[in-house]
Amino acid sequence: LTVSDTTAPVLTCTTNAVFECDGAGNAAPIAAWLASVTASDVCGGAAVVTNDYTSLSDLCGASGAATVTWTATDACGNQSSCTRTLTVNDTTAPVLTCTTNAIFECDGAGNAAIIASWLASVTATDLCSGPAVVTNNYTGLSDLCGASGAATVTWTATDACGNQSSCTRTLT
Repeated sequence: LTVSDTTAPVLTCTTNAVFECDGAGNAAPIAAWLASVTASDVCGGAAVVTNDYTSLSDLCGASGAATVTWTATDACGNQSSCTRTLTVNDTTAPVLTCTTNAIFECDGAGNAAIIASWLASVTATDLCSGPAVVTNNYTGLSDLCGASGAATVTWTATDACGNQSSCTRTLT
């Protein structure tokens, strides 16, 4: 009498996963997702579950995607598998630290240094995509009288994934 096991283990797969980028590699939620796949076997005890996850593809910033296949193998070498997709998105806009409105006394030379310093005082940080690029739309002062004038300036911060935030201030 020979008893053989030709029945593959039963694999209980998870769903596809989508996480928002946490700026630290999303290690904990990815590990929990990978560990959520289990298997049972009717003959020979527990089945060993493995997966082929190595890393995310590089989409933008620290976001990316991966197709992961889990394989359950029982003591007799029978296998079953399932495949799911993991995605880490960056949909969060950079945080823009804006300056205040500015009023400068005319220095007779166009106030170039103080205006440049005011324009450069706006900074941005981004959790997932590294440094955000800050631009502004300043082209010059309106002509009030002499070398005086005013301008409404909008700064825009853009991260590597194209997320943006902006702020507007006035210069007089």
